[in-house]
Amino acid sequence: MDRASQRRLDDAVFAGSADQSSLCAGAAPLGGEVRRRLGDSEFRRRIWHMAPGLLPIASWAYPHKDPLSPTFKWIAVGIIVGLATTLLARYRTVQREDERNGIGAVAGYAFSVLLTLLLFPSHAELGMAVLVVLAFGDGSATLGGLYFAGPKLPWNGIKSWSGTACFVLVGGPLASLAYLAESQPKADWQVALSCGMAAALAAAIVESLPVKLNDNIRVGVTSAVVLVAMHAWLVGL
Repeated sequence: MDRASQRRLDDAVFAGSADQSSLCAGAAPLGGEVRRRLGDSEFRRRIWHMAPGLLPIASWAYPHKDPLSPTFKWIAVGIIVGLATTLLARYRTVQREDERNGIGAVAGYAFSVLLTLLLFPSHAELGMAVLVVLAFGDGSATLGGLYFAGPKLPWNGIKSWSGTACFVLVGGPLASLAYLAESQPKADWQVALSCGMAAALAAAIVESLPVKLNDNIRVGVTSAVVLVAMHAWLVGL
């Protein structure tokens, strides 16, 4: 390589590094602004809420087949119960003022995912999709509602249109992706999209209702029921 070519290559590498640094520098203030609007406690709560949504990625790295083997089931149970126990032990750091304890929130989250996985071991995509709807759909609803604010829902003055829209627009596609990636044999993308979007839409509607039952229970049960129903209708159980 001559000196001119080497110089052009160095310039390109330097420009790419500068762009990456600028992107990271721009993301840091955004994260700080989100934390400022949410508050430290709610920011930590969102991290705990959304982190389990990364488990489907870990499951893709672990070779497995449907129906789930006893080993995979025990691994899933261990991870979910372990996360739930850790969160309960530290729940005061993320507890809201109107909450007595975190048992309903944590149990509703964990058991809706576990029961779907254990009841339908031949269709692990259902449990993974439920997990993603809870983690990223419900999690994005809170983030979007608090960050973007905007008009409130006519039937619930606490919830906003922006939060409900974030629930569907984030939770639906990601649940569809989790369903598609976990399905064995690989599902048709239209089926995955139909199941994921229907579950997210139904869960978003139920989450927006002005009832006292914990959101995680409502979202988890609704998304599981809709996913199983859509899967049975489009593919069969």
